[in-house]
Amino acid sequence: MKRTSLFALLSFVVVLSLMLSACGTPTPEPTEAPTEEVTEEATEEATEEPTEEATEEPTEEATEEPAEAKPLWTPELKQAFAAAIDREVLVDRVFEGRNIPAYHMVPPGYPYATEPFLDKYGTRDLNMAIDLLEGMGYTEEEPFEFDFWYPPEHYGTTTADVVQVLKEQLEETGLMQVNLKSQNWAEYVDSFVEGNAYPVFILGWFPDFADPDNWLTPFASCVQSPDNGVNYCDEKMDDLLQRGAASSDPAEREEIYAELGEYYAEQAPTLPLFWEPEFVTFRDGVEGVKIGAPFEFSYNVLSFTDDATPASGNADTIIIGTTDEVNSLDAQDAYSTHDWEIIRNTGTPLLKYEPGTATLVPAAAADFPEVSEDGMSFTFTLRDDLAFADGTPVNSADYVRSWERFGLEGQVSGLVQAYVESVEAPDESTVVYNLNDSYGFFEALAATAPFVPLHPETFPTDEIVQYPEKLDGIGPYRMTNYVPGEQMVLEANPEYYGDDAPIIPNVIVRYFADPTTMSNAIETGEIDIAWRTLGPVEAIRLQDVEGLTVEKINAPALRYLVFNHNYMTGGE
Repeated sequence: MKRTSLFALLSFVVVLSLMLSACGTPTPEPTEAPTEEVTEEATEEATEEPTEEATEEPTEEATEEPAEAKPLWTPELKQAFAAAIDREVLVDRVFEGRNIPAYHMVPPGYPYATEPFLDKYGTRDLNMAIDLLEGMGYTEEEPFEFDFWYPPEHYGTTTADVVQVLKEQLEETGLMQVNLKSQNWAEYVDSFVEGNAYPVFILGWFPDFADPDNWLTPFASCVQSPDNGVNYCDEKMDDLLQRGAASSDPAEREEIYAELGEYYAEQAPTLPLFWEPEFVTFRDGVEGVKIGAPFEFSYNVLSFTDDATPASGNADTIIIGTTDEVNSLDAQDAYSTHDWEIIRNTGTPLLKYEPGTATLVPAAAADFPEVSEDGMSFTFTLRDDLAFADGTPVNSADYVRSWERFGLEGQVSGLVQAYVESVEAPDESTVVYNLNDSYGFFEALAATAPFVPLHPETFPTDEIVQYPEKLDGIGPYRMTNYVPGEQMVLEANPEYYGDDAPIIPNVIVRYFADPTTMSNAIETGEIDIAWRTLGPVEAIRLQDVEGLTVEKINAPALRYLVFNHNYMTGGE
């Protein structure tokens, strides 16, 4: 079809769609972006003066004002989703009962954990879902139709099965029509962070630090929720989150989080689905694989036994497999598990965890911080031997500079800005973090990737650098090469300050398209370690393979649905 003809046809379609929207059909705007052809300027044929017939006075119907655009996700619509989903059936059908249904964003066993979604909706209340949808005007002839997005391989081979079951359960209302759509992980992240690409989509979550606040604030606060594609903002929710985070009284926190849970289930910024264990598999002869509850994997403590057969053929190099993809290696932007793993192996935050534990120890800081009497200022003294991998000295100005770079509004900016008001450097070795309130978990926050200082020549103050050519950080390794979708090469940092310098000097991270290919690679000796995301299906199969060890990580991952509150319906 010629472009002029295509433009004319699309013009007709646009007019027709506006007329239909004026009739009140309760469906969201299409999520597909227009193609490049459509956005090109019209040719001479398409821009000719309209004929006399085309210039007739428009009818009364045609002159009606277009419907005003409104947010798609009302509490009632989200509640219909919550009532229609049966987590017990989902877990049984897809995972044969290996996973655990989730009725709150906070995991069972955590302090102040409740099950508000179970209390409000039961295991399922299909009649409630139908009543809510009918009350909004949806019918069998005109159902609520929407696109439901997911990454097909990032969370293992079962994700397609998960969304298929959810589609069936939602469509059992008779009032919903679900269009499943998928996208590879790197593009998926960019799309949901953009803020208006997806109406609803699926994600996984591992906590940034060990406190109930970090299972709630990232999804429901005005500051942090845009970083995770939720874009939710509510004054009452923000007040509850702030009071819960700032309180140091356990009885008061319990009361606040109980009320917060009930309000969360009512508002449903996100829908918790299930808890899924993570697995790591490694070949005989590999030692030092220690991944604890904070989900931190330190490469520098890995080693080979004398009788090991390294995949590379050389004991100086270990190969780690993953189905993850790099989204950003800028510590003031990156907000995914794999990106943080690379940043924390090539850099060091102020505090860190002892490998395989939840015990914090000083890292770039010489000791734990001094805390003001009101709990709102944390003063860190830096080690005096810090230097980037190229020998450039590190001082307190680098930490102030990192704070200023959060003004670039990278993906992770809200995580820090929600708690920190300002950062000062009284002298070259002192960094002071002034908080918005008193937060007992701030030391754990200071152990996260955003608190890793970055080399000023690689990461300027005026732009985010997602894919640097090298990482000359202050961690045990430096990144020397990265080929997207293939591999990343790390080598021991010659300027590393710590007494825990890498045992194996070289690390190769191999990127796989799916868990099945990765599990075959470790079975045949192509890689030494198979890490995120292997998934329960492949992990269980590999348990019976001689020469392999499969370990379950004591840090369950949450899978949940995100409602994008930026998504609009109606209007032009």
